[in-house]
Amino acid sequence: MIKQLILHSLLLEKRNAIACTSIMAGVILFFATIATHTYVDEMNISRIDYRNSVEAAKTALWFCLIYTASRMFLHLSTRKTAIPYLMLPASNKDKFLANCIMTLGGTFVMFIIALLGADVVQALFNLATRFTTGSITANYVESIFNVEFQSNNIISNKIILSLFWVHSIFTLGSTIFRKHSLIKTILSLLGASIILVMIIGGIVSSAVNSNHDITIQFLVDPMIMANISSYIIIIGTTIGAYYWAYRRFCKKTIL
Repeated sequence: MIKQLILHSLLLEKRNAIACTSIMAGVILFFATIATHTYVDEMNISRIDYRNSVEAAKTALWFCLIYTASRMFLHLSTRKTAIPYLMLPASNKDKFLANCIMTLGGTFVMFIIALLGADVVQALFNLATRFTTGSITANYVESIFNVEFQSNNIISNKIILSLFWVHSIFTLGSTIFRKHSLIKTILSLLGASIILVMIIGGIVSSAVNSNHDITIQFLVDPMIMANISSYIIIIGTTIGAYYWAYRRFCKKTIL
């Protein structure tokens, strides 16, 4: 049943999927055309530096993930689009999982298509104008493995967890805000961040300005504690956001 729901969602969002893929490909291709340069390596071979294009590709991926998550339950915002969806013979759990799989998996599929498409166009452009060629895709994959190798998997693991965290937050936002979910969720995150910084700043300021001597003894390496705490916060808030989004989704599906 989940496969049927994913197919149903794909048919509903096919125009948006094509638009997102085209925009991502356009962004990557734009930076690959104007923000790269050629150089000659030690073998006297002309090469192309695609670092700016890789960063643009990463930005495009994050934005597409946020955009698709914020539109996950857009069809429940009006009665005209909600009734056909609610009439589908499936449980709320299957519908919610199908939407999550569609946005997560669909985003990466669109990104891969956009990256390969931009790569082909850029290769043809390079052969015609720069008389050399390169691969944006190869540079992107190389950048991922370089980060993973240099950081002993700590940064790469946090990036993966951050992807799920961002997706869960904007999924929750799509169940809270019926219209303009993307903008409203971003503004809510900014507001929450400002409040959190003010609270932490107030606590630190009170401790600094206090006349009492404060001695802190760490039983564990502070860096280890910071890493463990960040993992707990990211995983905990991700699970909490998904569960809250699921509960709100179940309430929305009650006619």
